[in-house]
Amino acid sequence: MEIEKNRWCICEEMEQLLEEQQKLSFEGFRFICEKLGFDTIPFIITNGKCAFETFGVTRFGGFFTTQVFRLEDIDSRNCCAKLSLLMPVDMEGCPVELCDDVFSLLKTDICIIVDLTCFCTIQPLSPKLVNRELPIIEPKC
Repeated sequence: MEIEKNRWCICEEMEQLLEEQQKLSFEGFRFICEKLGFDTIPFIITNGKCAFETFGVTRFGGFFTTQVFRLEDIDSRNCCAKLSLLMPVDMEGCPVELCDDVFSLLKTDICIIVDLTCFCTIQPLSPKLVNRELPIIEPKC
């Protein structure tokens, strides 16, 4: 019974994350429609031993792997969530592994549905990383 209870805790945490993400983007407010520029709380989910990782396809046909997601929606009754993939990129905008020098997390239109009972921890990251503008790099020659 205790294991079952712990499995549903991640669903409650994800509900809280979605609520905070909506507040951050001013969704659901009647009189406030100002945009702060943040509408995503990126996160990593794990099964207790390793982070969940999947892959996506870039606009140019290349592949990338990611462990970072945006919560799009949650089905609390069935403890399932719709996640969109965030693509980690370096200062030049090239896809990188999360353990490399990540400068920004780019939003994608790629979504997956996951059973949250398979996971037990969530690690939120800074919203400032999402779609962070890449610096203008001057040629050295």
